[in-house]
Amino acid sequence: MGKATSRRPRLPGFRTDEDERTFWETHRPGDHLDAMQPARVQISRQFRQRVKERKKNVTFRMQPSQIEAIKKVARELGVGYQTLMRMWILEGLRRKKAG
Repeated sequence: MGKATSRRPRLPGFRTDEDERTFWETHRPGDHLDAMQPARVQISRQFRQRVKERKKNVTFRMQPSQIEAIKKVARELGVGYQTLMRMWILEGLRRKKAG
C-alpha cells in the first residue's frame, strides 16, 4: 500500500487582476502557502520615525494596582483591559470636543 501524501495545488498564472480576484473568491490562501514567496518590503526612515513618535504618544505609566483595578472592571464588562482604556480615552476626547 502506497504512502498517502497531501499535495497542495500550485497557483495558476493570472493574466489580469480580475482573473486573480475571481480565483481568490473561490479558493483559500492557506491551501497555497507552499507556493507563495515572502515579499521583501523596505520602509523609509521617515515612516519608521512617525511610527516611533506615535508609540510615544500612547505610552502610559500606571501602578500595578491601577492596572489590576482596570482589568477587574474590564472582566466585568467582558472586554480586554486595553480595549477598555481606549474606550475611556475616546469617551474623554468626545466629551472634551463636545464642550
